[in-house]
Amino acid sequence: MPIHYRDEGQGEPIVLIHGLGASHRVFDGVITEGGEQHRFLAIDLPRSGRSRNWAENTPDAIATALEPFLVNRGLTHFRLFGHSFGGLVALSYAAKFPQRVSSLTVASAPALGLPPEVRLFLESPLAPMSTMWMSATPMWRPMVKNYLRWLWGQPGAFKDDTVEHYLESLRADGFITGMLDSLRSVGRFRLPKDALAAGAFPKRVLWGDRDPLVPIIQGEQLAIALGADFRVLKDVGHCVPEEHPVAVLESIRHH
Repeated sequence: MPIHYRDEGQGEPIVLIHGLGASHRVFDGVITEGGEQHRFLAIDLPRSGRSRNWAENTPDAIATALEPFLVNRGLTHFRLFGHSFGGLVALSYAAKFPQRVSSLTVASAPALGLPPEVRLFLESPLAPMSTMWMSATPMWRPMVKNYLRWLWGQPGAFKDDTVEHYLESLRADGFITGMLDSLRSVGRFRLPKDALAAGAFPKRVLWGDRDPLVPIIQGEQLAIALGADFRVLKDVGHCVPEEHPVAVLESIRHH
């Protein structure tokens, strides 16, 4: 099966979509917390975790490919949550298939694009050259650990065993190329504001007040654009599902 996923629990269904460089494992705490009340389906994005290349690495293409997969799993109406890049996928899915979504929650999603200088670099010939260099460089555990500690709102709360599922994702076939394609698609992303506004489902935006990667002002702006409820988590960084799984679950099912 090209799409790797975790599907377990009973009750009202929740679909979970992770961010770049990660896998469905970021939702382990969320699933443990709510498995007795909900059915959770958490996917691995294309060329991430244990998934193969099941869609182009753009939010729109992933959302389109997810639709028949979810229907085949018997999921025709569910709560939807997306983190970081997965938030862009969730926004695209909800805009394209609003009849499937009972509520939409996104966390730390760079839905307002990237700085112009970053977009220029990603579209330049230097970007693929850099990815070629990265693909030839071993993904050393200390490198990944230090990056994740930087993303954490409280680095002291970071656990070493968290690194392992990120390393697995980084070793996925085609990961580096997929990462570049995904980052480029973030730069090109245009929020489907009108389609989302037309959706009758409730919306919430969730953000860590110590997010070093996507500034909290973008969360505020995204919530305004969506007409969504905005919730800020104290002492939380970018890795919201792992740092505060209880708050994530509460935010998903608050509607």
